[in-house]
Amino acid sequence: MVAEGTFSVFGPAFVAFALIMARVGGVVLTSPVFSSMTIPPLVKAGLVGVLSMLVFLRVGPVPAVGELRDLALAGAVVTELVAGAVMGLAVSALFACVHLGGQLMGTQMGFAIVNVIDPVNSQQVGVVAQILNILALFVFLAFDGHVLMLRALFESFQTLPLGGGDPNQAVILSELVRLGGKLFEYGLRLALPITCVVLLVNVALATIARTVPQVNVFLVGFILSIGLGLFVLIMALPSMVEFLKAVVREGVEGAVRLTRAL
Repeated sequence: MVAEGTFSVFGPAFVAFALIMARVGGVVLTSPVFSSMTIPPLVKAGLVGVLSMLVFLRVGPVPAVGELRDLALAGAVVTELVAGAVMGLAVSALFACVHLGGQLMGTQMGFAIVNVIDPVNSQQVGVVAQILNILALFVFLAFDGHVLMLRALFESFQTLPLGGGDPNQAVILSELVRLGGKLFEYGLRLALPITCVVLLVNVALATIARTVPQVNVFLVGFILSIGLGLFVLIMALPSMVEFLKAVVREGVEGAVRLTRAL
């Protein structure tokens, strides 16, 4: 009897906190910066706990006691975890356009076989892609992308109540397709300047090879492709910073739209 009385008093608060932790954990596990493998698991767990407590103090216990004694609780936890993961993936999907654009740039410039280990994802990436990944990370932090992400997370508890929601599959599917299309669009737009320059260099070298066969086109082309590619990349960095700001903003807005459709 004492246990049931205690459960009836504190049970809703425990369940609400668990649901909040599930959504916050989904965001931390999938969003840029927070999901980095260089961050120790204990630090991530502490971050989830602190953010969940802040949200809990603002939201408070919502589920009724009668909802705590059936399988609906497990379904609610899964729903909250998916909601948080979808928010993080929406931002990460557009963030991946930087990696795609960098890989295309490196391939065109002749760095296709030159790879380094990305400490964030523990994967081999091209050197140009790694440079752009670090630049995108700095831009994300410098222009408060992490703050926008956390603000969207806190506001999601107003648009999507704990343990509730009626998923609109058509809206979710269309938004995911749109974000996937934006990923390739932004990646190609990032790589377009260098791709055009290298293409013009190859056309010029092909003309020289036909008219002056004595010229070592392979050696000259290799130097020109790398040199001009790096020059164009340096010249385009200010524009890339503004472009990456728009990408971060678009990703956060996509996360908000997906949350409202859940």
